[in-house]
Amino acid sequence: MLFERPQDGSSTAIIVHSNYSLFSQDQSEFKELVSSAGLFPVLELRNNRKYPEPKFFLGKGKVDEIKACLKQTKADLVVLEDSLSPSQERNLEQFLKRKIIDRKGLILDIFAKRARTHEGKLQVELAKLKHESTRLVGGWTHLDRQRRGYGNASISGSGLGGVGETQLEADQRIIGSRIKRLSRQLDKIISQRRQNRRFRAKSGIKLVALVGYTNAGKSTLFNMLCDQSVFAKDQLFATLDTTIRRISLPFVGDSLLVDTVGFINSLPPELVAAFKATLEELNNADLLLHVVDAHSSEKKQKIEDVNSILHDLGASEIPQLMVYNKRDLGNKPYKTQTDTFGTVDQVWVSSLNDLDRENLIDVIAERLSDKLIVRKFRFLPCQGKERSDLHRSSSVLEEIFLEDGSCELVVKGEAELLSRFAKKS
Repeated sequence: MLFERPQDGSSTAIIVHSNYSLFSQDQSEFKELVSSAGLFPVLELRNNRKYPEPKFFLGKGKVDEIKACLKQTKADLVVLEDSLSPSQERNLEQFLKRKIIDRKGLILDIFAKRARTHEGKLQVELAKLKHESTRLVGGWTHLDRQRRGYGNASISGSGLGGVGETQLEADQRIIGSRIKRLSRQLDKIISQRRQNRRFRAKSGIKLVALVGYTNAGKSTLFNMLCDQSVFAKDQLFATLDTTIRRISLPFVGDSLLVDTVGFINSLPPELVAAFKATLEELNNADLLLHVVDAHSSEKKQKIEDVNSILHDLGASEIPQLMVYNKRDLGNKPYKTQTDTFGTVDQVWVSSLNDLDRENLIDVIAERLSDKLIVRKFRFLPCQGKERSDLHRSSSVLEEIFLEDGSCELVVKGEAELLSRFAKKS
């Protein structure tokens, strides 16, 4: 039996919450996921079993209760907070006669709706195909057909020829071919990104990346810091596509700020793998701005979830600046906190406050300028390009034009980079 995916705003759903510690215990978050997928919840139930049941995941009593509720509410589908195996999902659909969406499938659907760039769409499609490929194996009754060819009758035992390939085999072949094609396209993107990173490394440009739980306010903070307009909305996974903008920092010069996809508890492995090309930027960042919703009651758990994903990505050793956003919702003042070495490692801001913007930029610059040095340069009138490059890559503290047309600059910047300019001056 085949059920189509729901359309935005047109489908009602029964939500079944989990009782397992391995899954999210924040029911409000899962309800927000459901709403973000364009579904309207008409009823919420809770699965109270301590262990999953092999056939349905849920107990028989709970399945019968859901069936009765479906008859009463006439809901279009059932959404489970848990992750189901392909066979469990199929068994539930056959018994309930409704489309079943688990947590993983729900997040994949949201990602498919929100991706805007070509790269983002490729990544989401790859993740969905890998997910759906596991659902093909015995998953749908309509795939059990065989297509017969017009081959040799002596081989097949009939005048119509060989048995040909089953519809299931044909679909597996098509999906496998598409996965390979998408993987090749994304490999090219990864290669291009690596070239860009090598160029940035040579230029000495600093890279700052925003990370954090979904809906922590990263994109709003990004817009504030860059004075740019990037899509930001109070909903889960409002931003899926990586955005990079240039930002000028005191004592550091031109740097790059990266806005990344928000993390979430139990993020599907397919999505982590699909977005690897994007998230690789994190491994090359000089500083991570770990954005936290200061008003959230679950901020401690969300911080742990983000750090766990960063560890899986190999980015756990990169210096972090904890940015507690939305301080205005709790009427908290702007403040900073330092570690035992006197380095600012926590800051409370509001992305809607202009003064907080200036203060945060100063803190970021301070964190990045720990290993910077001050050096004096002199350029001849014919070295305008070198002087311009130095302006872009470092912070010019003083600039004096002399009578002979030459220029003296007092600059603060990275030692290795300034040593290269010293050879040109």
